[in-house]
This record gives sequence, C-alpha cells and structure tokens, in this order.
Amino acid sequence: MLKRNDPCLCGSGKKYKKCCMQKNESKAIVTQELHQLETEMLYTAFTRYQKELTNWVQSYHHVYPDVEENVTETLSSMLLVWLIFHRPIQENGQTIYDTFLETKIRKIKRPQTANIIETWKETKPAVLEVLALTNETECESRNLFTGETVTHLIPSEHNETVEPGSTIIGFPAKGEISMTFIGPVISNRPVKTSRDKQKIDAFQSNGSDDPFTAKWPQLLSSLLAENEAVVKSADDFQWSSEQVKETATILLEGLKKEQHSPEIEQLALEKWYAFTTAKKVTIRKPEAFAAAMEYALQEFAPLSVTQKALAEKYNVSASTISTRSIEITNELRATESV
Repeated sequence: MLKRNDPCLCGSGKKYKKCCMQKNESKAIVTQELHQLETEMLYTAFTRYQKELTNWVQSYHHVYPDVEENVTETLSSMLLVWLIFHRPIQENGQTIYDTFLETKIRKIKRPQTANIIETWKETKPAVLEVLALTNETECESRNLFTGETVTHLIPSEHNETVEPGSTIIGFPAKGEISMTFIGPVISNRPVKTSRDKQKIDAFQSNGSDDPFTAKWPQLLSSLLAENEAVVKSADDFQWSSEQVKETATILLEGLKKEQHSPEIEQLALEKWYAFTTAKKVTIRKPEAFAAAMEYALQEFAPLSVTQKALAEKYNVSASTISTRSIEITNELRATESV
C-alpha cells in the first residue's frame, strides 16, 4: 500500500502526499457521492412513483420473451431505469430523473459532483462489446449502437464473464474516474455476441434516428430471448372473409415495418381475430381497418402512435381511424368482460 511519504507513482519525483494523494481522495469522495445520488434516485423512483412505474412495466409484459423468472426480473429492472430517464412523468415532459435533479442540484456542494450528475440526462441504453481489459477494474468497449469507443469500469459481479469479445448490456453514465453503469447490468460471453449483433442490426435498419432507445423494451426482450418467438401468419387463422384476412395481412406488414416484437404481432392478430369473430364487419378498404386496429392496440400493449401517423402510413383519413378504432376497442372490451 502506498504511504504518504512514498514517491508518487505518477513519476513527478514528489512525495505522494504533496502530489496525487489529494486528487485521489477528491475523486473517491465524488465517486461516493455519485453512488449515493444514484441510490437516492432509484429509491425515490420506486417509492414516490411506484404506482406509475408498476403500471408501465406491466404494460410491457406483452413483449416479454418466454424465459426463466430471474431473467424476467432483470428485464423489468432494466425497463425501470429506461422509464426513469425516458418516460415523461409530468405534463411538461419532465422525466423522473428531471424531477429528482431539480430537487437535488442546489443541495450538491461539490461542483464536480453536480456537473457529472447533470450529464446523466443523456443516459441511454447500450450494448457494449468489450475490446480489451485495460486493468483489473476497467475495460475498453465499443458501443454497438453508436460505434463509439468508451472506457468504463467493469461492473461488479461480472468479472468472470467480462472478457474481450463479450457484451455488456446496461446504461453507461459518466463517473468521476471512468464511465460506470446506472442500474442493473447483463453481461454475455463472446459466444452470444454474433447473435446480439444480428438482432441489433435488424433494429438499425428501420431508419429511425434512435431506434434503440425508443424501442428499448422490444430490443431488450429480443436480446434476452433464448429462442426466437414463433408468430402465426394470417394463414393460420380461420377468418370470416377474404377481406378480413387481407386486413390481417396488411396489419401484420405494418407492424413489421415498425419492427414491433413478435409478441406484439401475435397479440395484434389475436385481437383482430377476436373482434371479427365477435362482430360481422363489412370491409371496403382493408387499410382503414388495419390502421384502426393498430391504433386500438394501444389499449392492450405498450404502443404509442398517433392517428395522423397511421393515416399517412396506411393512406386513409384520421377521422376513419378514429371511428373504427373506437368501434374495435368497445367490442373487444365488451367481449373480454363477458
């Protein structure tokens, strides 16, 4: 252990106490403060906003893969962190992180601590491919979403799986010494890296500015799934008419275009089948009903889409979507209440 009067390891020739000791002590204090603030933020979220977070997480159960319970718990925990940073809790668009920062920032005495926690606003989910271990506690990785190379701390309890070629799934954020992680972390050995890259590339292809953050629940579900979910096609249902079947096909194509999870696609077909089985409908333009069904799906799954966007997507009027979606929603609610 380095003592106060020993030569400083930086090579300056000065004694440690006259050189880097104070800097190291300051960094340790800032690191401790950041850890405490992270703990407070998560605790505040889980207590003050427990009802909202619980409802939000439950709304994403449709995208959960068929995996073991411990994996489901990890998925839920990682969704909570995503919600804290990216789901508005206030009408003005503020997130849970924003409200926490607002109440804490003036109470933080150390400027460096305040500066770092303010950068957490840009915290996004990431999948990192480990390039090299720089020392016992740090490694250099490439962000598979952005291509950026980052140096970060090796997450605690992941030393055995973190090696060159392995992947780390989590929320990297700025720390005092190196990048660190907020919330839970998942690490996979190199054998899964190729598969993970293929799934990430599929999300990359939809042309959105940031598909990884916007569709994090779906991507995370895909990354954690051991087996690919099998979705029935429109041919697997006994539809009441060819127009109803054509609508199902158009609906499925529309959902695939937005890269919704297989579970969402399956749910959409099941809801459309339930509606058309319960009520006889006359379909003149299948696109209108497909758009209405996709809009109505928000009542049963974690989707967020406007009538205007669907009108452009399916080349139908927003008023038609409004009328038909109300019809579909009311019928499905009545059917489920029986």
